[in-house]
Amino acid sequence: MQTDRFELIILTGFLGAGKTTLLNEWLSSAQVQDVAILVNEFGAVDVDGPVLDATLGTGNRVMSLPNGCICCEVQEDLAEALVSLADSSLARHGILETTGLADPGAIIRGVAHDPRLKSRIKIIATICVAGANTIKKQAAEYTEARAQLALADRIVLSKVDLLDDTEIDTQEQELSALNPLAEIKRYAIGKMATGTFDPILTGHTVPEHDHHHTHGISTFSVALPRPLNPDLFRDTLSFWIMRHAEKLLRMKGIVKFEGEPEPQLLNAVHDVFTSSAATDATVVNGLGGTLVFIGRGLPEEELRTDLEKCVMAS
Repeated sequence: MQTDRFELIILTGFLGAGKTTLLNEWLSSAQVQDVAILVNEFGAVDVDGPVLDATLGTGNRVMSLPNGCICCEVQEDLAEALVSLADSSLARHGILETTGLADPGAIIRGVAHDPRLKSRIKIIATICVAGANTIKKQAAEYTEARAQLALADRIVLSKVDLLDDTEIDTQEQELSALNPLAEIKRYAIGKMATGTFDPILTGHTVPEHDHHHTHGISTFSVALPRPLNPDLFRDTLSFWIMRHAEKLLRMKGIVKFEGEPEPQLLNAVHDVFTSSAATDATVVNGLGGTLVFIGRGLPEEELRTDLEKCVMAS
């Protein structure tokens, strides 16, 4: 596997969440080195780019992608910008700030399926900024806001200074119900969310999770009692990913395969699937592991039945 790919973080969040404010504050800190920033605007005039550009120091660069949303109208512009960055010596990692209505899943799929990009670009995380005072209403009314939250590896709950601690705790619980896989950080202007853009440890801790249903998006976990037949499991999972790519927003889990010494950390976003050795993971009591699913209208019972057929006999 290629290890020198350009590493990209997707920074998303609904309209008014505070993405640019957070990014600008981070860029003003001493943490920033060798980074490129890509900014997407709906209109023909780039508003955020000049603001961020003024903050960046030597060796960093802002690239603007105006005139549309990168998950649809300007996919080609994004591809060309990423190819240019990957092939240059300007930076080896970058942050892509999307519009407030962007679908990060479409961006992830676009990179994974573009032959120019999949060997050059590695998306290492999706970070979603959510306004503590507005996200509940937005998630109830807009599918885009729900999808951004459901696909996130890390959720930054911004504007927490506008709520009291009890209200913030409630917001975090609701976000965790929607996306049990995401790490949640709190942020207020002038009080940088520590480690916001630090690498997200895939960490090998996958929570078991009861079934929840939030505004059309359901989350559930499947506990596997014993190690799995690797061939049967991969065929089954491939079938489900291909058949339900649009419905499957996220899947993550650690599983133990029969005959393999190390458990595997599995990740899927729609039809983009990755796996890696979870060398520091512990599958409790020799169990087969746990998979957490986040999706829209996934046939949960059928999925459970098929996965149970992959478990090795006792």
